[in-house]
Amino acid sequence: MPFHALVAAALLAALPPGVDPALFPGADTRDPVEIQLAGLAQLYPGHILLKPQQDLKVGSLGRLPYEVTLRRGNSDVTYLRIYDLKVSKAKLVESLNNPVVIIDLRYVFADVTDSKDFADALAKAGLASESVHNAGNFANPTDLPAPSAPDKVVPLVLVIVNGETAGPLEAWLAAFQSKQSILAVGMPTAGQPGEYKQATDHDGFYILQGELQPESGSIAGTGLKPAFPVAVTPEQDYLAYQRFENNPSDASAMLRHEKTSSAVAPAPVQSSATAAANSTTTSQSQSTQTATTTDEPGDPVLQHAMDVIAALQVLNRVPKLPPAAKPAGTTAATATSEQTKN
Repeated sequence: MPFHALVAAALLAALPPGVDPALFPGADTRDPVEIQLAGLAQLYPGHILLKPQQDLKVGSLGRLPYEVTLRRGNSDVTYLRIYDLKVSKAKLVESLNNPVVIIDLRYVFADVTDSKDFADALAKAGLASESVHNAGNFANPTDLPAPSAPDKVVPLVLVIVNGETAGPLEAWLAAFQSKQSILAVGMPTAGQPGEYKQATDHDGFYILQGELQPESGSIAGTGLKPAFPVAVTPEQDYLAYQRFENNPSDASAMLRHEKTSSAVAPAPVQSSATAAANSTTTSQSQSTQTATTTDEPGDPVLQHAMDVIAALQVLNRVPKLPPAAKPAGTTAATATSEQTKN
């Protein structure tokens, strides 16, 4: 059989039996491996990506975290926005000395090493985690350390996540949430808890090489599902997140605040005779206005986290530090918001 006929037969063999090539234009000329990879990507979400794994945004590389103190009822809430976990360990450890902490991990990618450091910091603060193990070419992570101060008050920790929270960090977050030692708020994470390698000779495919899996099972393709999901679109979430980036000195802009608007009331319908009779006084009258007040969340996901804390306060589940153990000061970036009474 001529060589070109052998090649054509091999390509046709890549199509399943009963598939008419005429109904799938061009499929009989595709590389069989490409068809296999595309099929695996559909069958195993999160195991084969069609674009490179999410990585640190250009402006986030090496960027230090930002800490601000918010007020919820009678509790101070430490809000820590992390951009790059690699340079955030010291501030994370410091923040976990406070009784109530919100860690914002939106748009954060972390590799296996930085993710383990994050888990170590939580464990040293006294937070419990189920076991995490490897699959593929990852080495099994070492055991988490014991709490650095066993008698220390264990903080209430909420983490804010979205679809761009990615990497082995996702597996650790799931492992801690399964023990309810952290509570995730927001949207499911990316579902990419591992390391990917570009397929040989197939630039558009990235194949999972190894992943971390919490004891409860793999989250590749599904991601961490927050204990408190928030129904916002990725676009709404990004705009709310960016609003604070544009004005970080105003912590209150992140939270719910009242918005008052006024509208001109529609003029009543008049007959031509009535309109003529009133024509001399119309110019002297003022337009009737109605004012409406609505709650407008600056960052609905962060606001939801604050509302969860409020609910836990009612249930008396928010820890408090003894007066003598309360940290003496806060960072220069600390600000206080009084806009959280709702």
